[in-house]
Order: sequence, then C-alpha cells, then structure tokens
Amino acid sequence: MQKIFFLMSASALFFSFSKPATDYPFDQWDAATLEKANSAKEAAGYTEEEKKVIYYTNLARLNPDLFGKTYFQKYMDSTKTKFTSFANSLKNDLQIKYKPMEILTVKQDLTDEAIDHAKDSGKKGNLGHFTSDGKSYDFRMKKFKNVYGSTAENCDYGHHTALAIVIHLLIDEGQGTIEHRKTIMDKNLKYIGVSIQSHKKEKWTCVMDFASDKN
Repeated sequence: MQKIFFLMSASALFFSFSKPATDYPFDQWDAATLEKANSAKEAAGYTEEEKKVIYYTNLARLNPDLFGKTYFQKYMDSTKTKFTSFANSLKNDLQIKYKPMEILTVKQDLTDEAIDHAKDSGKKGNLGHFTSDGKSYDFRMKKFKNVYGSTAENCDYGHHTALAIVIHLLIDEGQGTIEHRKTIMDKNLKYIGVSIQSHKKEKWTCVMDFASDKN
C-alpha cells in the first residue's frame, strides 16, 4: 500500500484546463493552510486518492469561499458540468453560508468501518447505508456509542478520483436535504475515515465515516 502522499505546492494547483490560471485565484492558498489540510498524509493503509479525499474536504472546511472560487469553479468549467440549482446553491453556500472551520482528523476505527461498508456494498452492488445482510446504519454505529458523540456517513458512487468525489457530494444533486453537503461542512464533526472500493454496479464507491467529540 503506498504510504507517501504528495505535498500540494502552489504550482501543483494549476491544472491544464481551458481558462487561464488568473481566472482562479489558487495563489491565495497559503502554504500553511495547504499543509494543515494534509491531515491524512501519515494515515496508515490509505491510498493516495483516499488521502486526497480528506485533503480536499479539509480545504473546503478551512476556506469555503476560496475553495468555491478555485477547486469548485475550475472543476465545473473543466468538466463542463451544468450549473443546476444544486450547484448554484453550493456556490452560494461556499461564498456566504459556511465560515472557516477546523479540519478532520483520521481515526482508524472510522476507517475500518468505512472499509467494511465500502467492500460489502461494492461486492454486492448495494447502495446506501444498509449492509448486504440488512443491518442498518444505526446498528453499525452502535460500536461507537461510548467513543464518539454523533456520527455520520456519506456514500458516493461512480467516481474514483478524490476531487470528483468531494465535489459530487458537496453539490448533492437531487438530494433535497443536501445531507451529504451538510455532513462535510458540519463544524461539529472532528474525525473521519475514508475508503474507496470497486463497486459491482457503479464501478466505484467511496464511503466517508465521520464523528464528533463525545460530550
């Protein structure tokens, strides 16, 4: 398992998309913030792409407005993704609603849970938070009752690159309650575990398990 995570430098932020780099203020990301977002760099057993999922999630939390103007806007332009009402609401939320918050820290027990659920649903081709043998999300999370406060889970399907996963969950197209977006941008959540696995029907699934401190 590859354990060396790329360090995101300012130069690495400029992707070869159609618009000139000046249209996206990547130079406003300072080195200290980029390093802080890289909280998964020493996470044991994580692939580079799984580390990037946490990296991009942390960047969105650390500076929502700048994330919207750089990674989100450039992704939308480069992929020619239509600005639906959900994408527009995300753009607005990143600019106005969400304020800078703390990063997420990797926890092994949450990682193990994410791996188990991603592998189980991927092997069977299931969608959602139930296991293939019918165990509910609440049942699965009972093990964390005396460890954390609240828990939450995001499941993404069909994407295997980190930025696509994070942007897709943030847009939360078609989900009226935008629970995936709310989870990623929940300031009370402090910890995370991530797993990307192959999926029988959707090719790929990414499971993100979150938790808050126990009061």
